Amino acid sequence: MTSEEKRRIADRRIAVVGATEFIDSIRTELQQSGFEHIEIISRSDEMPMPSNVDVIAESVNEGGSFLSKDLTIPLILSFDFVNGAGAIVIMPSDERELLKKPKLRQWAANYIAGYCAFWNVEGCKWLRASLNDIQKGVTSSAAIKTAAHICARIVANIAVGREVKHFPRFYLCKNLE
Repeated sequence: MTSEEKRRIADRRIAVVGATEFIDSIRTELQQSGFEHIEIISRSDEMPMPSNVDVIAESVNEGGSFLSKDLTIPLILSFDFVNGAGAIVIMPSDERELLKKPKLRQWAANYIAGYCAFWNVEGCKWLRASLNDIQKGVTSSAAIKTAAHICARIVANIAVGREVKHFPRFYLCKNLE
């Protein structure tokens, strides 16, 4: 990473929304990447809209997104898929209808599994095997850590101006541990 990229990363302001385990995992990942300005918002907080941030990373394990549909900054939705993790990036110019979905985690798992099956994408069988557990609300600490790692990498790429995949494209990774 160049010194200019390191400076960009240090200057970016990131808001992280989610449960404690996700927050702890992504905070560690972001700090290791060089981010210095990290605002933490617990899902149990009265949800003040994050102010003065450049990117929001939100862990979506229950229901839909907790955030306003009117955000004008990149939003990264991370998902615990039990045996792995996924992320969907929504850029300011993207359609945000999917944020209204009541069971966003389950919807995302089915969407990604269907995409992988239709396009015969290698390495997605673990996701299809996880669909029953996802429907039952099962979570995994390894998947939460994997989701945090994916999100931190995406945030770093956004911070330095690299292209990132955004909806309808997605990120998917089997658990790293």
